[in-house]
Amino acid sequence: MDFSEPSEATQIKRALDDFIEQEVEPLESEHPEFLGEDYQRHIVDDDHYQVPEYRDVVETVRQRSVEAGFYGMDMPEEVGGGGVELLTSAIVTEHLSNRPPGFHSAIMGGAGGPTPILLACTDEQREEYLDPLMDGEITTCFALTEPDHGSDPHYMDATAEKDGDEWVINGEKYWITNGPYADFAMTFARTSGEKGDYGGITCFLVDSDQYEVEKVHRTMGLTPGGQAQLRFDDVRVGEDKVLGEVDDGFGTAMSWIGGGRIKIAASAVGTAQHLLDMAVDYARDRETFGKPIGHRQGVSFQIADLATEIEQVRWLYRYAAWKIQNDERARKEESMAKLRGAELANEAADVAMQVYGGAGFMKDTPIEREYRSARVLRIFEGTDEIQRRTIARELI
Repeated sequence: MDFSEPSEATQIKRALDDFIEQEVEPLESEHPEFLGEDYQRHIVDDDHYQVPEYRDVVETVRQRSVEAGFYGMDMPEEVGGGGVELLTSAIVTEHLSNRPPGFHSAIMGGAGGPTPILLACTDEQREEYLDPLMDGEITTCFALTEPDHGSDPHYMDATAEKDGDEWVINGEKYWITNGPYADFAMTFARTSGEKGDYGGITCFLVDSDQYEVEKVHRTMGLTPGGQAQLRFDDVRVGEDKVLGEVDDGFGTAMSWIGGGRIKIAASAVGTAQHLLDMAVDYARDRETFGKPIGHRQGVSFQIADLATEIEQVRWLYRYAAWKIQNDERARKEESMAKLRGAELANEAADVAMQVYGGAGFMKDTPIEREYRSARVLRIFEGTDEIQRRTIARELI
């Protein structure tokens, strides 16, 4: 067994630190209104869309990241990516998350960036969608979830019926990240079979001028204006807009979802480490009744438990990534890492806030924002309950 960090991960982390210092931090200094205590007021307008000034900053980071070679670096080299393996990419994700909220989330792609599902593109689709996506010229969104079918997409209501040489799509999609701003949506709809069937679902590439952004959602903790409800009313697309095989869209999506879950666990570890470091520093400096609070078991034991949990999840997600890289089945480990990672992020925010006390409850520290942001990790990319079901199935 080799527990050393891949040398490529170490090099990328060092290069990212330089990039953030030179390219991202100056933008953060120029736009404190988007990161300060009142960031929610400044990021969106009265209709809850992100304001042009904020979008410009995000796009600036995106373009600079493309030029520096970080954007989409875990996509294969043959499509313009860096060909970085999953373990290295996950370690880099952890490193990027080990810092306060900022504009760095757009560096590796983030919401709307390149995704492995688009490797199923034909040559023509690659030229129209994947190539400009890799170049940072356009963004996308993953339109799978529906109002009544979140963790159970096999029962989706969206349909696509064949009419001559075209498919006619009808349905609604909910909680779609980057939905308000995407140039095209990877849209899933039932094309055959009955509700509940694993097969019979197809993915279509649908341009944004063909569907309606019906509502921009207001969410807890996430960057304001990032999620939307999309409506598809008799949207007509040709055969050339089918991604992968007809009736096998869900299989295409599931082929990469494990890596996404590992990235969530890695991000949770990075965030938790940042919160732990904050708590440790505060426990050293904050004095009550004549000595630092870190000398008191009520505080120090919480910190010790959190540090232990961080190490557990860190090595769990890395083991899962290693198994995938080595073409081993890792469905159980993926779900374990995502489950424990989501719980870890919530626990870290809670411990940090408890150590800080009233100071942690204030908006002038990032703790209260991280506390709100962490909760969604137990829901998206498969709820805690879905992960436990997957783990149990793998065992039984």
